[in-house]
Amino acid sequence: MPATPVARHSLYLKVRDRASYEFALASVAAALSVVDGTVADLRVALGGVATKPWRARRIEDFLIGAPANRDAFAQAARGELADARPTLMNAFKVELARRTVVRALETLVGDTGRSPA
Repeated sequence: MPATPVARHSLYLKVRDRASYEFALASVAAALSVVDGTVADLRVALGGVATKPWRARRIEDFLIGAPANRDAFAQAARGELADARPTLMNAFKVELARRTVVRALETLVGDTGRSPA
């Protein structure tokens, strides 16, 4: 199956507690296309923060057409995780996931050779 144009520029970012642990505390798989400082296309999936990975459609819907910058990425991540229902033992994962989303998207923007808007 051929890759979609957006998948040609992608990243998987895994945050884990220690190098010896294999499981992710949070992970983000993202593909991003930026044109003239604006998000043209985007796919995001989150893992490690719930019982199963999921496609982050709120992030995608919010960011397509938005500036490709930290503020927009952070706002999109907050929206995606607004309904999270963490337990006492895993509440830290919500903020970790937010930060991981922002880091992944900023990394992709930097890798395109374009500076964030």
